[in-house]
Amino acid sequence: MLKLSDFAGRLLRTDRPEDLGKPTSALVAEAIDAGRTDEAKRLAALTFEETKSLHDLYCDWVWDLLSKIGEKFGESEVYAMLRATQETWMLRRTWKAFRSLSVERQVQLTAEMMRAHRSGPKQDGELDVTEDDEKFTIVMDPCGSGGRMRRGDPVDNTPSRLGPPYNFGKTKQAHEWSWSRKDVPYYCVHCAVNEILPIEWGGYPLWVTGYEPDERKPCRWYFYKKPALIPEEYWRRLGKQKPATFDDPPEQAD
Repeated sequence: MLKLSDFAGRLLRTDRPEDLGKPTSALVAEAIDAGRTDEAKRLAALTFEETKSLHDLYCDWVWDLLSKIGEKFGESEVYAMLRATQETWMLRRTWKAFRSLSVERQVQLTAEMMRAHRSGPKQDGELDVTEDDEKFTIVMDPCGSGGRMRRGDPVDNTPSRLGPPYNFGKTKQAHEWSWSRKDVPYYCVHCAVNEILPIEWGGYPLWVTGYEPDERKPCRWYFYKKPALIPEEYWRRLGKQKPATFDDPPEQAD
């Protein structure tokens, strides 16, 4: 039988040792099959809640690592490290995959990712996704990584990572790799790199980031239905030039 206890303001499974290794999703199915619907609902919520500590730890750790790189070697090395990792496998595979998909499917996959990224005011994956004639927009208020860290965490009752005891770094100067802005958190720079690399590989960004300097406001990702519809400013802020024409993308397969 399920046993939950309060731990630091959240539920924690306190099963017998031999049961602690069972996936919570499997316990959801068992509870449903046994007709224990209230237990199943609590477990379903727990499947998401129990990912928080590890997710947030790694986000905080990445920003701290980038800050230490900037302090020791200069902030240009922050960009160098991000680029060196993102261009080899992480964004490269996204570039290859997304180029074969419709923009609508790209948005569906990204929404899945940002739900898992614990976006939204309750850190439960809540997003606002809209469509107009030119683009889809995903609004994160806040996103579950940079946004949460910049604002502070009301769930864990911890402060902004820009202040003590964290004091994580941000750009001291405006760089093309920080959207020609200063005071961009080193963590958030990876979103600019997500635009720079596809522009270099294929002429246009797969999506553009509506970075918001005021951390109290939401951040947005824009998915334009055709590269030609992307405003020129999104190239200029990265020190790039919008091409006069674009090659047709490959046949889209969903």
